[in-house]
Amino acid sequence: MLKIWSNGLYEATLHLVSNNSAKYVVSVAYFYEPNFDTLVELQELFVEKSGAARLEQKAVYGEHLVNKVENNFVVEESD
Repeated sequence: MLKIWSNGLYEATLHLVSNNSAKYVVSVAYFYEPNFDTLVELQELFVEKSGAARLEQKAVYGEHLVNKVENNFVVEESD
């Protein structure tokens, strides 16, 4: 969503937790999200700041989230 809002200036951060020790590790991620029905579109102030061609992307956050969840997890059917 930040990529759309910022005309590509900000990208999502890859987050990965690795534990190479024998100790127990807890990782707690916090995500701040817009409302489910929010239309996410380019904010004009970022067109100049990004120095990139204008990206004409839009997304409804809830639709994006559902699509992301449906495509990120493999569901194996059992017999």
